Amino acid sequence: MNRASDIRLGYHVDMADSISIDFGRPISLFPLPGVVLLPHTVQALHIFEPRYRQMVEDCLAVMDGDDYMTADHIAIASLEPKLQDGSSANHQQPPLKPAVCIGQIIQHEPIAGGRHNILLQGVCRARIDSIDEPEHDRLYRQAYLKPIGAPHVAAPPMLQVREEIRSALTCSCLHRLQSARTIVNWLDREDLPTHAIIELASFLLIKDETARYGFLEEGDPVHRASMLQDELDNLHRLVQLAEQQGSSDWPKGLSWN
Repeated sequence: MNRASDIRLGYHVDMADSISIDFGRPISLFPLPGVVLLPHTVQALHIFEPRYRQMVEDCLAVMDGDDYMTADHIAIASLEPKLQDGSSANHQQPPLKPAVCIGQIIQHEPIAGGRHNILLQGVCRARIDSIDEPEHDRLYRQAYLKPIGAPHVAAPPMLQVREEIRSALTCSCLHRLQSARTIVNWLDREDLPTHAIIELASFLLIKDETARYGFLEEGDPVHRASMLQDELDNLHRLVQLAEQQGSSDWPKGLSWN
Protein backbone atom coordinates (compact mmCIF):
# COMPACT_ATOMS: atom_id res chain seq x y z
CA MET A 1 0.00 0.00 0.00
CA ASN A 2 1.18 3.49 -0.74
CA ARG A 3 1.93 5.48 2.36
CA ALA A 4 1.21 8.85 3.84
CA SER A 5 4.41 10.48 4.97
CA ASP A 6 4.58 13.47 7.28
CA ILE A 7 1.24 15.19 7.71
CA ARG A 8 1.33 18.84 6.76
CA LEU A 9 -1.24 21.45 7.58
CA GLY A 10 -1.85 24.32 5.29
CA TYR A 11 -4.38 26.68 3.85
CA HIS A 12 -4.42 28.30 0.44
CA VAL A 13 -6.91 31.15 0.52
CA ASP A 14 -7.30 31.28 -3.26
CA MET A 15 -7.86 27.56 -3.59
CA ALA A 16 -9.68 25.52 -0.97
CA ASP A 17 -12.91 27.52 -1.05
CA SER A 18 -12.85 28.35 -4.74
CA ILE A 19 -12.20 25.08 -6.61
CA SER A 20 -15.23 23.79 -8.47
CA ILE A 21 -15.88 20.04 -8.45
CA ASP A 22 -17.65 18.45 -11.42
CA PHE A 23 -19.83 15.82 -9.75
CA GLY A 24 -21.14 14.76 -13.15
CA ARG A 25 -17.98 12.82 -13.99
CA PRO A 26 -16.17 10.04 -12.13
CA ILE A 27 -13.34 10.92 -9.74
CA SER A 28 -10.32 8.74 -9.00
CA LEU A 29 -10.49 6.81 -5.72
CA PHE A 30 -7.42 6.39 -3.54
CA PRO A 31 -8.14 4.08 -0.56
CA LEU A 32 -5.66 4.55 2.29
CA PRO A 33 -5.72 2.74 5.64
CA GLY A 34 -5.19 5.05 8.59
CA VAL A 35 -5.58 8.26 6.57
CA VAL A 36 -8.59 10.58 6.72
CA LEU A 37 -8.07 13.78 4.75
CA LEU A 38 -10.16 16.84 5.62
CA PRO A 39 -10.96 19.93 3.54
CA HIS A 40 -8.31 22.68 3.80
CA THR A 41 -5.67 20.27 5.13
CA VAL A 42 -2.66 18.99 3.23
CA GLN A 43 -1.37 15.43 3.16
CA ALA A 44 2.02 14.35 1.85
CA LEU A 45 1.80 11.04 -0.03
CA HIS A 46 4.39 8.69 -1.49
CA ILE A 47 2.93 6.79 -4.46
CA PHE A 48 4.61 3.55 -5.47
CA GLU A 49 1.90 0.99 -6.35
CA PRO A 50 1.58 0.69 -10.15
CA ARG A 51 -2.19 1.32 -10.16
CA TYR A 52 -1.87 4.52 -8.15
CA ARG A 53 1.19 5.66 -10.07
CA GLN A 54 -1.05 5.42 -13.13
CA MET A 55 -3.78 7.33 -11.29
CA VAL A 56 -1.46 10.23 -10.45
CA GLU A 57 -0.07 10.29 -13.98
CA ASP A 58 -3.59 10.35 -15.45
CA CYS A 59 -4.60 13.20 -13.14
CA LEU A 60 -1.52 15.23 -14.07
CA ALA A 61 -1.85 14.47 -17.80
CA VAL A 62 -4.81 16.84 -18.17
CA MET A 63 -3.00 19.79 -16.58
CA ASP A 64 -2.83 23.06 -18.44
CA GLY A 65 0.91 23.68 -18.42
CA ASP A 66 2.20 23.91 -14.85
CA ASP A 67 -1.16 24.82 -13.32
CA TYR A 68 -1.93 22.12 -10.74
CA MET A 69 -5.41 23.58 -10.30
CA THR A 70 -6.29 22.09 -13.69
CA ALA A 71 -5.23 18.55 -12.73
CA ASP A 72 -7.96 15.99 -12.11
CA HIS A 73 -9.06 15.42 -8.52
CA ILE A 74 -8.36 12.45 -6.27
CA ALA A 75 -10.75 11.27 -3.55
CA ILE A 76 -9.12 9.81 -0.44
CA ALA A 77 -11.26 6.93 0.83
CA SER A 78 -11.19 4.91 4.06
CA LEU A 79 -11.35 1.13 4.30
CA GLU A 80 -14.07 -0.65 6.21
CA PRO A 81 -12.76 -1.47 9.74
CA LYS A 82 -12.69 -5.26 9.31
CA LEU A 83 -10.27 -4.81 6.42
CA GLN A 84 -7.69 -2.69 8.18
CA ASP A 85 -5.70 -5.78 9.18
CA GLY A 86 -5.59 -7.14 5.63
CA SER A 87 -8.06 -9.95 6.40
CA SER A 88 -10.18 -9.35 3.31
CA ALA A 89 -10.14 -11.96 0.57
CA ASN A 90 -10.23 -9.14 -1.97
CA HIS A 91 -7.05 -7.20 -1.24
CA GLN A 92 -7.06 -5.45 -4.61
CA GLN A 93 -10.53 -3.88 -4.35
CA PRO A 94 -11.54 -3.78 -0.65
CA PRO A 95 -14.92 -2.34 0.40
CA LEU A 96 -14.80 1.34 1.31
CA LYS A 97 -16.57 3.59 3.76
CA PRO A 98 -19.00 5.93 1.98
CA ALA A 99 -17.57 9.33 2.98
CA VAL A 100 -14.48 10.60 1.14
CA CYS A 101 -12.53 13.83 0.87
CA ILE A 102 -11.90 15.14 -2.63
CA GLY A 103 -8.38 16.49 -2.94
CA GLN A 104 -6.35 18.58 -5.36
CA ILE A 105 -2.70 17.89 -6.16
CA ILE A 106 -0.81 21.07 -5.27
CA GLN A 107 2.74 19.75 -5.59
CA HIS A 108 4.34 16.87 -7.45
CA GLU A 109 7.83 15.39 -7.44
CA PRO A 110 8.63 12.49 -9.80
CA ILE A 111 10.99 9.90 -8.30
CA ALA A 112 13.19 7.25 -9.88
CA GLY A 113 11.39 4.06 -10.82
CA GLY A 114 8.14 5.78 -11.77
CA ARG A 115 7.15 6.68 -8.21
CA HIS A 116 5.71 10.01 -7.11
CA ASN A 117 5.69 12.30 -4.11
CA ILE A 118 2.64 14.54 -4.05
CA LEU A 119 0.99 17.03 -1.75
CA LEU A 120 -2.79 16.64 -1.79
CA GLN A 121 -5.00 19.37 -0.37
CA GLY A 122 -8.50 18.53 0.76
CA VAL A 123 -11.19 20.48 -1.10
CA CYS A 124 -14.59 19.15 -0.05
CA ARG A 125 -16.53 16.29 1.50
CA ALA A 126 -18.38 13.80 -0.67
CA ARG A 127 -20.15 10.47 -0.51
CA ILE A 128 -19.65 7.53 -2.86
CA ASP A 129 -22.71 7.06 -5.05
CA SER A 130 -21.39 4.34 -7.38
CA ILE A 131 -18.00 2.81 -8.14
CA ASP A 132 -16.46 2.09 -11.53
CA GLU A 133 -14.15 -0.87 -11.05
CA PRO A 134 -10.86 -1.05 -13.01
CA GLU A 135 -11.40 -1.85 -16.67
CA HIS A 136 -9.42 -1.97 -19.91
CA ASP A 137 -6.14 -0.13 -19.32
CA ARG A 138 -7.28 1.67 -16.16
CA LEU A 139 -5.86 -0.08 -13.08
CA TYR A 140 -7.57 1.97 -10.35
CA ARG A 141 -11.15 2.57 -9.27
CA GLN A 142 -13.17 5.68 -9.95
CA ALA A 143 -16.46 6.73 -8.41
CA TYR A 144 -19.39 9.00 -8.99
CA LEU A 145 -19.70 11.14 -5.88
CA LYS A 146 -22.32 13.34 -4.28
CA PRO A 147 -21.43 16.31 -2.09
CA ILE A 148 -21.89 16.09 1.67
CA GLY A 149 -23.58 19.18 3.03
CA ALA A 150 -23.91 22.28 0.86
CA PRO A 151 -20.44 22.98 -0.60
CA HIS A 152 -21.62 25.97 -2.64
CA VAL A 153 -23.31 27.69 0.32
CA ALA A 154 -21.04 29.97 2.32
CA ALA A 155 -20.38 28.69 5.84
CA PRO A 156 -21.60 30.95 8.66
CA PRO A 157 -18.93 33.21 10.20
CA MET A 158 -19.28 31.55 13.64
CA LEU A 159 -17.45 34.42 15.36
CA GLN A 160 -18.61 33.32 18.80
CA VAL A 161 -17.31 29.81 18.14
CA ARG A 162 -13.99 31.31 17.09
CA GLU A 163 -13.67 33.14 20.41
CA GLU A 164 -14.74 30.05 22.35
CA ILE A 165 -11.98 28.04 20.68
CA ARG A 166 -9.46 30.76 21.47
CA SER A 167 -10.60 30.86 25.09
CA ALA A 168 -10.34 27.09 25.45
CA LEU A 169 -6.78 27.14 24.12
CA THR A 170 -5.46 30.18 25.99
CA CYS A 171 -7.27 30.18 29.34
CA SER A 172 -6.61 26.61 30.45
CA CYS A 173 -3.83 24.09 30.83
CA LEU A 174 -3.88 23.65 27.05
CA HIS A 175 -2.11 26.93 26.36
CA ARG A 176 1.35 25.37 26.71
CA LEU A 177 0.70 22.73 24.03
CA GLN A 178 2.48 23.33 20.73
CA SER A 179 -0.68 22.35 18.86
CA ALA A 180 -2.65 24.95 20.83
CA ARG A 181 -0.17 27.67 19.91
CA THR A 182 -0.42 26.67 16.26
CA ILE A 183 -4.21 26.92 16.30
CA VAL A 184 -4.13 30.29 18.09
CA ASN A 185 -1.83 31.55 15.34
CA TRP A 186 -4.47 30.49 12.80
CA LEU A 187 -7.14 32.27 14.84
CA ASP A 188 -5.07 35.45 14.62
CA ARG A 189 -5.16 35.37 10.81
CA GLU A 190 -7.99 37.44 9.37
CA ASP A 191 -7.72 35.62 6.03
CA LEU A 192 -8.65 32.29 7.65
CA PRO A 193 -12.42 31.83 8.02
CA THR A 194 -13.65 30.03 11.11
CA HIS A 195 -14.91 26.98 9.22
CA ALA A 196 -11.43 26.42 7.76
CA ILE A 197 -9.78 26.76 11.18
CA ILE A 198 -12.19 24.15 12.53
CA GLU A 199 -11.05 21.75 9.80
CA LEU A 200 -7.37 22.46 10.40
CA ALA A 201 -7.64 22.26 14.18
CA SER A 202 -9.58 19.00 14.04
CA PHE A 203 -7.02 17.48 11.67
CA LEU A 204 -4.32 18.46 14.14
CA LEU A 205 -6.06 17.38 17.34
CA ILE A 206 -8.21 14.37 16.43
CA LYS A 207 -5.80 11.44 16.30
CA ASP A 208 -8.31 8.59 16.37
CA GLU A 209 -9.13 7.47 12.82
CA THR A 210 -12.74 6.57 13.64
CA ALA A 211 -13.34 9.94 15.28
CA ARG A 212 -11.74 11.80 12.39
CA TYR A 213 -13.87 9.86 9.90
CA GLY A 214 -16.96 10.85 11.92
CA PHE A 215 -15.85 14.46 11.55
CA LEU A 216 -15.39 13.97 7.80
CA GLU A 217 -18.89 12.59 7.25
CA GLU A 218 -20.55 15.47 9.14
CA GLY A 219 -21.92 17.94 6.62
CA ASP A 220 -23.02 20.73 8.98
CA PRO A 221 -20.22 23.20 9.87
CA VAL A 222 -21.98 24.15 13.12
CA HIS A 223 -22.09 20.50 14.17
CA ARG A 224 -18.41 20.16 13.26
CA ALA A 225 -17.66 23.14 15.50
CA SER A 226 -19.43 21.36 18.35
CA MET A 227 -17.40 18.20 17.67
CA LEU A 228 -14.17 20.21 17.89
CA GLN A 229 -15.27 21.80 21.15
CA ASP A 230 -15.99 18.32 22.55
CA GLU A 231 -12.49 17.28 21.49
CA LEU A 232 -11.01 20.30 23.26
CA ASP A 233 -12.93 19.39 26.42
CA ASN A 234 -11.60 15.82 26.25
CA LEU A 235 -8.09 17.07 25.64
CA HIS A 236 -8.37 19.41 28.63
CA ARG A 237 -9.33 16.48 30.87
CA LEU A 238 -6.48 14.35 29.52
CA VAL A 239 -3.88 17.04 30.09
CA GLN A 240 -5.14 17.71 33.60
CA LEU A 241 -4.94 14.00 34.38
CA ALA A 242 -1.46 13.75 32.89
CA GLU A 243 -0.25 16.68 34.96
CA GLN A 244 -1.57 15.02 38.11
CA GLN A 245 0.02 11.66 37.27
CA GLY A 246 3.36 12.91 35.99
CA SER A 247 5.02 13.03 32.60
CA SER A 248 5.48 9.24 32.41
CA ASP A 249 1.72 8.91 31.85
CA TRP A 250 1.53 11.68 29.26
CA PRO A 251 -1.21 10.93 26.69
CA LYS A 252 0.06 9.60 23.39
CA GLY A 253 0.46 12.27 20.72
CA LEU A 254 0.58 15.20 23.15
CA SER A 255 3.59 17.32 23.93
CA TRP A 256 4.50 20.72 25.25
CA ASN A 257 7.00 20.98 22.38
